[in-house]
Amino acid sequence: MTERTFRIVFASVLLIALYCDLHYVVYGLIALSVFQGVTPWRISRLTMHLRPGPRPHSESVRPDAAPGTARVDFEAERALSLLTAAVLALGSVLFARQLWFLPWFIGFAFFGAGLSGICPLVMCFRWVGLK
Repeated sequence: MTERTFRIVFASVLLIALYCDLHYVVYGLIALSVFQGVTPWRISRLTMHLRPGPRPHSESVRPDAAPGTARVDFEAERALSLLTAAVLALGSVLFARQLWFLPWFIGFAFFGAGLSGICPLVMCFRWVGLK
């Protein structure tokens, strides 16, 4: 599973959970995002290692970047996961009535990023200096 596929699946599950009012699924997605942000393990990498045969390179690893060019030794995908968890928690746990649109925005943004293969937040994080 590539990062693009993971974003599409994540967004689809989030949007379906929001539409059907399944709060526990949203809480599970928040926990998954925190897990992926805190640990170096990501679902997309784990599924690539479990699949037999040759492994395609991960989209999060930039082969054109020279080693040591990142100013901060933290992956942009992990920062995206932590920010996603924070925004989802704000919009669906802490201020659910006032910020109801934030989880929907995250769902549609991830769906668009998965379909296009371009995530503006990851690009910004890399521009700032993350790996």
